[in-house]
Amino acid sequence: MPANLQLLNRRIKTSKNIAQIAKAMETISASKIKKAQDAASGNKPYAEKILDLASKAMSQTGKKKFRHKYIDLPQNKKKLFIIITPDKGLCGGLNTNLYKKILEVDNKNAIYITLGKKAQKFASKIEGQLYASFPLGGSLPSYTAIIQIKTLLDELISKKEISEANLLYAEFESILIQHPMTTKLLPLKLEKIGTNVTEKNVQENDDAIFEPDAESFLLDLLPQYIETQIYKALIQAYTSEQAARMMAMQNAKNNAFDIADYLTLVYNKSRQERITNEILDLTNSQY
Repeated sequence: MPANLQLLNRRIKTSKNIAQIAKAMETISASKIKKAQDAASGNKPYAEKILDLASKAMSQTGKKKFRHKYIDLPQNKKKLFIIITPDKGLCGGLNTNLYKKILEVDNKNAIYITLGKKAQKFASKIEGQLYASFPLGGSLPSYTAIIQIKTLLDELISKKEISEANLLYAEFESILIQHPMTTKLLPLKLEKIGTNVTEKNVQENDDAIFEPDAESFLLDLLPQYIETQIYKALIQAYTSEQAARMMAMQNAKNNAFDIADYLTLVYNKSRQERITNEILDLTNSQY
């Protein structure tokens, strides 16, 4: 077989192999998206119940007199950013968009806690303090994964090193759309939590009894509220990663098959030309 036909044949096989690998990765990401969405649905009632209980306690609390470490943060300190990115690439422009979002913040006065190797590498190269980093992993994040993050958050608050805390992650809107966003985690705004109280359940809130009192109940409940917000961001980031990777692998698979089809066409034409030329040479040699 001529050398150029051998080369075309190898390229066709390579393109098909790439397409098969991309197809397998696409299928894996699709299954992970389903698990992430189930986890988000399972966590939603718990998060809503915490918010509902916080709202009920708020209705019985003097908001101006109530004090908590998540509310009374010092002023003019550094800003904490809990950044969540994938550990790996092959997920389209997801990581690039997150990098751009990180660069929009005041990096000189920033402290970073990163989840994901991509965030760790990027945060170590820009201004600001990389306080801690954790791998995100390739499986669905468990609720226990937020314990270390919350411990570091409480540590920074006790040292009075931060004036606010933010979550930076990719929000999952649909399979095709995942956009980076920054959500303020601390300081907590009691008015924001209190908005869950509507006119329909005012009477229910008045009848609710908290032991020993609403203020003490809130002291224990607000840390749970922070945990649910962090976990929600983790699930959103994980789902966005899998959706972006699924679409990237789908495009890679389609492109690889297109290249294989094109090369197969070129291969067949080239082979046909060679056969035709050999027949002509054989015919001419007989005369």
